[in-house]
Amino acid sequence: VDNNNRKIGRKGAELSPQRAALRLATDHPRYKQADWVICSDADEFMNIRSGRTLSDLVAACGPADAISVCWKLFGNGLHRHYEDIPLTEQFFSCAPETGFTNFRGAGIKTLFRNNGAFHRMGVHRPKVNAARAPDPEKPYAHVTWRDAGGQQVDGDTITWRTWAGFAHTHARLHHYAIRSADSFLVKRDRGRTNHIHVDQGREYFDAMNTNHTRDYSILRHVPGMLQELVRLRSDPVLNELHMQAVAWHREKITDIKSRPDWRDFIEMVYTHPGIKRPDPKAASQPEPEPEEEFADD
Repeated sequence: VDNNNRKIGRKGAELSPQRAALRLATDHPRYKQADWVICSDADEFMNIRSGRTLSDLVAACGPADAISVCWKLFGNGLHRHYEDIPLTEQFFSCAPETGFTNFRGAGIKTLFRNNGAFHRMGVHRPKVNAARAPDPEKPYAHVTWRDAGGQQVDGDTITWRTWAGFAHTHARLHHYAIRSADSFLVKRDRGRTNHIHVDQGREYFDAMNTNHTRDYSILRHVPGMLQELVRLRSDPVLNELHMQAVAWHREKITDIKSRPDWRDFIEMVYTHPGIKRPDPKAASQPEPEPEEEFADD
């Protein structure tokens, strides 16, 4: 979608790039043709544990209108330099399988059936307009919502994050928010796509650079991914665009490293170990206020 004109909120309010894209996506022919939909970023990769395909995941979880999958945060593993290699073949240092090192690690993304049960796509989960629901007083009563273990949950209770007893049996969403130290410099310089007035600085890096343990399980999906990657890069236009993007990324890294006011931050990201103990309070962290990182409109 083209979201350069983002003044599409209430009363013409300008939305963040991500939220504008979500609003516009529902009118796209591909969206309308889709059986299932998920709001997934370019640094998020579904690691299906029961089978290999989305159809396998849906079958494993059971009949559902929505299936929420929890992030698994991956740190940079002390990788400093950018390489043009798929993320799933570079980064294996991550947060523990159980427990969260920071409340951000509890974030979810939701795969939902495009069957008319939902009226709007959110960053972390789809939404029902109560006024258009079969029962306005219980707007999610007609929705079957499950976690990644197939356990059913009341859709009215879903926010941006996991809940008590959330299961990861059939899938995790591997989230490579940091990537290499060099690439994180570019990410910070670009700014956020959603909470555009909040700096992706030391506090964000501390939370997301999780090198507590290692997980290689997604490698079993690499052969199939590489087949698709070869197919895409056989398109001369796509391949040229990719090469231009790689060159732009490298030039931006060089530019940022030449800036005197970035020296302290660069030293921090180059030496940050990303090892911390799981936070027992993270599971019960209070919901962020609307202006904070994971707020949804």
